[in-house]
Amino acid sequence: MYDLEIIKNTVSTAPCYNGGASFKTHSLSKTSNGFAFKPSINGLAFALVFALTGLGIFSFGIYKIIIGTTTSEYLFLLLFGAVFLAAGIFILLLFLRPRVFNKNSNYYYKGFRKNVNRENKNYVSLNRIIALQLIGETISSDNGSYKSFELNLVLDDATRLNVVDHGNLKKLIIDTEILSNFLNVPIWHAESNKT
Repeated sequence: MYDLEIIKNTVSTAPCYNGGASFKTHSLSKTSNGFAFKPSINGLAFALVFALTGLGIFSFGIYKIIIGTTTSEYLFLLLFGAVFLAAGIFILLLFLRPRVFNKNSNYYYKGFRKNVNRENKNYVSLNRIIALQLIGETISSDNGSYKSFELNLVLDDATRLNVVDHGNLKKLIIDTEILSNFLNVPIWHAESNKT
C-alpha cells in the first residue's frame, strides 16, 4: 500500500517535458466508457499547416522535375517539402493519438491500439492513478514568452505519465476537475517553472 502524503512530498514537480503549445491542443470529451482527450481545432490546424505547406512545396518540386527542369534548386525544394510534410504528419499523429480513460477495461491508454500491453508505459490501470498533477511552465524564446500547462497522472509508485500539455489553463483546470471526480483522486497543483 502507498502513503499518499509521502508520494506527494517526493513526486517531481518539474514538467515531464520541456516546451508545450501556447494554445489549447486537446479537449476532454465524454465517451460511452469514460473520457478521452481529443484534438482541438487549433491543434489540428497547426499540424495541417505544416503538412499542407510541405505537400505544396514537395509537389512543386516534383512538377518541376517531371517537366524536365532538374536543377539543384528544385531538388532542394523537393527535400525541403518532404521534411515539412513528414514533420506535419508526425505532429498530426501526435495530436490525433487518443488519450483514453476507459472504465470498462479499467485502463488509461495513450495511442490508437486498445489492447492492453503491460510492458507499454502508455497503458496503466486506473487503480494505479493516485492523483492528477497540474504544472505550469513559462517558455521563453527569442520571440517572447508564453505559458504552457501540463496534466500528468501520478501513479502509486510516484512515477508520472503526461496526458496533455497546452496553453489554456482555464480549460485544463475544468477538464482536470472532471477527471478528478471520475477517478476519485485529488488534484495536485505544482508551482510554475521557467525554461
